[in-house]
Amino acid sequence: MAEGWAEHAGARHHGAHGGAAARMLDVPEADFLDFSQNINPLGAPPMALEAARRALEEDTGRYPDLSYHGLREALGAYVGVEPERIVPTNGGAEALFLAARAAGERGAAVILEPTFSEYAPAAEAAGLLPVRRVVRRPEDGFALDPEAFTDLDGAAVVFLCNPNNPTGEVLGRRMVMEISARVRDAGAVLVVDEAFVDFVPDASVADAVDAHLFVARSFTKFFAIPGLRLGCLICPDAARVQALQPSWPVNAVAAAAGTAAARDTGFAERSVREVARLRDALSTDLAALPGLTVFPGSANFLLVEGPEGLTERLARRGVLVRGCAPFVGLGPAFFRIAVRGEDENGALVEAVRGAL
Repeated sequence: MAEGWAEHAGARHHGAHGGAAARMLDVPEADFLDFSQNINPLGAPPMALEAARRALEEDTGRYPDLSYHGLREALGAYVGVEPERIVPTNGGAEALFLAARAAGERGAAVILEPTFSEYAPAAEAAGLLPVRRVVRRPEDGFALDPEAFTDLDGAAVVFLCNPNNPTGEVLGRRMVMEISARVRDAGAVLVVDEAFVDFVPDASVADAVDAHLFVARSFTKFFAIPGLRLGCLICPDAARVQALQPSWPVNAVAAAAGTAAARDTGFAERSVREVARLRDALSTDLAALPGLTVFPGSANFLLVEGPEGLTERLARRGVLVRGCAPFVGLGPAFFRIAVRGEDENGALVEAVRGAL
């Protein structure tokens, strides 16, 4: 329907397309109720916002700590690994690009579709050949096809999103470690994108990284600071990976906010509980509407199948959802919705009811 609904430069497609929708419909962007951006509905931790304000006032006149000592310690404690394995990055996307480059070999990058759109550009930037395999299908509830890893000849990297975006299903830690072993046996590197694992922390394999298992984390969604751009790559040889980065990849404000957020354990615990409650209630309310199929999710979003054209009708009612037509293996009937607060979720359900 609009520029930004489908593809961004480099064949990447994302939510957060309010600006494009506003231009097309000639309405102020602030008038939209935006469910295309899946950000923690609790908002950013107050401690993180205060640290960011302080850094903006006190630290913008000097360079950030080149080693990011405090940030690496805080993130390491949060994800359960030694700080020496943490490479701070400019969002989770940079962590994916670094992981692809650090694989260090030419070959194929296996992408398990439908999934996040940054993997193919990351592979191509590293000189790898993206190989897309549709291994999650709606008739199977988007469960990962066990045959996905039967042929890895020529593969240098396999990207695994867990929980998967946009389908929402999560693999348990044991299953991910079994996949890791198969990828290792093929001589490839498994890159696990754990951008949403904060909502299901028991599924993380961050503490198991080795020469054939890298983990990318994003802290923008869970800590609700997407405009600050903060993530990390967890790997066995951080110094080698850091050599592939420009100096100072994370600005002082993002570093301060991330350090404070990672230390706020109470915020993380509240977020997991509250998002699960809101997600379950929203799923139940949407599933009760005619013509919709709601797929179970484990993060702060849900994948829904409905009548074609529904996303456009919702936009004209002032509600943005994430159309999934660009995802390999999905199509125009699928859309992803963020989990927001109770009142916003109720408004979404009523808007969908009116648009059906």
